[in-house]
Amino acid sequence: MSHAMATMPESFFYFHLAGVAVLVLVVGVAHAVWFVFSRTEGRRARAMRLAATGTRWGLALGAMWTAILYGNGAWERADAHNCRRLPMPDASSRYEAEYCYLSEHKVLVRLYSARRNVLLARRTFANSGPVRLHWDRGVLVFDSGAAEGKGRLALPPSLRDRLLARLP
Repeated sequence: MSHAMATMPESFFYFHLAGVAVLVLVVGVAHAVWFVFSRTEGRRARAMRLAATGTRWGLALGAMWTAILYGNGAWERADAHNCRRLPMPDASSRYEAEYCYLSEHKVLVRLYSARRNVLLARRTFANSGPVRLHWDRGVLVFDSGAAEGKGRLALPPSLRDRLLARLP
């Protein structure tokens, strides 16, 4: 059985996990509606109590989901290997880019300040071939085929990129 799970695509697992989550959500909502409308007296108080409890559970689950996703990404970034640095080609060279392989189909791109060697931004992207980083007029292009500019990193990096780069 463990061999069968190892050969399944990752999306297959997440699809079934989402299906179970939707089923639990539907049963929970049905139970909540039954709980609120089970008796006439105190209906408003039960509804308010249920709304407060649902909000707390929703926030807790959202925080756990965020922590799991971030932890998975940090674990994956810890296994970065075969890293290569690519300095900016012009004379000022304020930035250096680095790419590292994470797995067969993922690459980690990091952007550093060339003077202080401080991490300014990082992105993970899917890649099936050789990495082709290049500088294009104030933009680091790491996936030219990505839709809506998602394969580009504008220079200087945004505040969001700089803040996320400080996390492990």
